[in-house]
Amino acid sequence: MHLFELWNPGMPDTVPSINTVSPDLNPQWRDIISQLSYPSFITNERSEVLAWNDKAGEVLSDFGKQPASERIMLRLLFLDQGLRRRMLNWEEFALYSVAVFRTYYDMHLHDPWYKDMVVKLCEDSMDFADMWKLHNIQGKKVNRVVIQSLGTNQSVTYDINSVASLADHPCLHICIYTPVAESLESN
Repeated sequence: MHLFELWNPGMPDTVPSINTVSPDLNPQWRDIISQLSYPSFITNERSEVLAWNDKAGEVLSDFGKQPASERIMLRLLFLDQGLRRRMLNWEEFALYSVAVFRTYYDMHLHDPWYKDMVVKLCEDSMDFADMWKLHNIQGKKVNRVVIQSLGTNQSVTYDINSVASLADHPCLHICIYTPVAESLESN
């Protein structure tokens, strides 16, 4: 399926930039994630974090203190050393994340943002460069991550569910980190 999507003879020579969504998201979307008790955020295919709830700020990263240009989950995964140390299955999750990103990269070959991001991440992270060279592709699916709570030795296992196709913006996803029952019982 991936090869058929790459081979699209009807595809225009120039592809509009994916960043057609205004940073001023529908307030209802923000309300939805703010009411969730689990870490949740809205992102696009570039993995730019556009909105988040307080729990995501506590568990993942203090998104509010970061400039929007650096609030990119893939970038944080490789460059935020605190998040990386607390993510106990970091390598497995990073391999999956790079493969998903490559899928979007391949779909948007004419969008210079993707190429610039890959070049910058390859310069800033040898781990990213090595994983990028694998040329893995992966569709988005429920994935699992284990994160150590700040200031403790306890960890929580989350299933990351991605709800896509928000209204007229199919490139947006609400990502919800749902604690796995076994992790709740062990804590």
